[in-house]
Amino acid sequence: MMASRMASTAWLVLALSGAAFAEEEIWSPYDRFNAPNEDCELVALVPAPKGAWGVVGHTCNRLNGEPVGSLVVIDALGKRDTSPVSVALEAASDRDRMKELVQLLPVPSGGYIATYSSRDANAPQGESGPASVAHVLIRHTAKGTRAEAFNQKVQQTLRQKVGASSFIITAEVDAKSRLIVAASTPDENYLKEAPLWLLRFNPDGTLDRAQRFDPVLKELRLGWYVLNQVRARADGGLFLSGRFQAEERRADIPVLALNAQWKSDSRFNTPLISWLMKGEAGLELSLIAPGADGSVVGVGELGQGDTRAHVVRLTRDGRLDPAFHPFRQEGPYPQGRFMRVSQMGVGPDGAVVLAQNDIPAVDPPEGPWRAPGLVRLKADGTVDARFQAGLGAGLRYRKLAEAAKKDPDSSGFLWLVAAMPDGSVVVDGFFDELAGEKVTPPLRLAADGTRVRNFQARFETVLPPKKQVPNATTSAFFKADGRSHFIACSGKGNRTETFIYWMQGDTWGHTPSCAIHLGGDAASPGGAWQHCDARIRKAQAQGATCEETKVDPLDVRGHR
Repeated sequence: MMASRMASTAWLVLALSGAAFAEEEIWSPYDRFNAPNEDCELVALVPAPKGAWGVVGHTCNRLNGEPVGSLVVIDALGKRDTSPVSVALEAASDRDRMKELVQLLPVPSGGYIATYSSRDANAPQGESGPASVAHVLIRHTAKGTRAEAFNQKVQQTLRQKVGASSFIITAEVDAKSRLIVAASTPDENYLKEAPLWLLRFNPDGTLDRAQRFDPVLKELRLGWYVLNQVRARADGGLFLSGRFQAEERRADIPVLALNAQWKSDSRFNTPLISWLMKGEAGLELSLIAPGADGSVVGVGELGQGDTRAHVVRLTRDGRLDPAFHPFRQEGPYPQGRFMRVSQMGVGPDGAVVLAQNDIPAVDPPEGPWRAPGLVRLKADGTVDARFQAGLGAGLRYRKLAEAAKKDPDSSGFLWLVAAMPDGSVVVDGFFDELAGEKVTPPLRLAADGTRVRNFQARFETVLPPKKQVPNATTSAFFKADGRSHFIACSGKGNRTETFIYWMQGDTWGHTPSCAIHLGGDAASPGGAWQHCDARIRKAQAQGATCEETKVDPLDVRGHR
């Protein structure tokens, strides 16, 4: 997305990530955005409070012309709920709209917990888990407001227990509304020498339990690891999924169990590790869903003799459950395995909804691999034929049909699969056809797999425009005279950051507005004047020297 500069032939590139957003907390509350963000993604959808339907978490700044926050409450047709609680939640989460949402977790006692990946270039990078780790955790109360006391307690505990550079690998909320966090610190050498912490917080934010998990790995003679998920068990214990590599041989253990005291659950771990260490079977599980009886369903891949499966269930004794029908998607299409999406849809009845890795652009040949993009399994692992019949030919991404002629691997994909309590499923991603009919994602599918008509795919029914407060027209660093001004800050390593102040409005809706230039011929939007002033103060606090200059960094002539 690009916008023309008012007094120059140069261009500004609208880059919403990277070093330009070193501190999103000072983003001006008066900023407005005048165009939809084509890169908007729905990241999460969870059940809403009584009276509404669902809560959507997204990573965009705007949906179809109306500024929105990171969390939006919708009804069963996707229309935004206008109850006081819903409006309060959206307003309270508006501060987080310039962050990347990682997880959205409902709290049984009321409210939500959201984790975000910071856009701060100095934020710690995670090498101990999934690609998207979180640096910020925000809890909202049942009334929608931010539970600041809770948030501050959790943040302070993470700094004290884990370290100043801690990040959240994954989070979970148990049935008692306790927050469970797996956290670590940067591991630049990728040797897994950084500590791996498990922490549990009471509903008031006080620390209930904190335990290092890497000693448990050593006790089980496991070393190198990648942690994907932590899921609460009904008995107070935990399941942890990922890759835990045995020290004796290159055998990967995909899931481990801790008992109610968070000690190694030998009843589960010993038989599972022994089985996989024999080398007669290989098991990878990327996503897991605990059962009430201590079992766990996992999505990944099992190979054992003639048995091949993409979905399996392990009993509370760490063995394959013979009562569960192992499911496998046969054939060469789609490419790759199931479930790159960050969560699988698990319904209240134990049904599991799986997303394929790829949504083909053309119809593959007839056969068992003619997959519809989604597969719903009943609690016993058998395919839900009713749901599959409703999908018909399933999802396609016809937009890439021409590209597929040259590259057969051209395909779309899904990034959201959410199973709701009423049996329906919401999906979002790169696709534009369902059962031969053109559609605009996201879609809501009924319990029988058919499309729910009139679902507002992009939530076009919006709240009334929010009242805008005029931006400041003066800066603390120069006297406003109706012209553009430039404040250059030189910091460590001779790095120069120039703040460009404009008096006129621009396509981002800031009046007046500012941008940040780090080098080259492009700059990133900084927001309103208050935002740039705050960024300069932060640079000065970090030791930078800031002064006004007549040199326009975007002027092709080099000077004004």
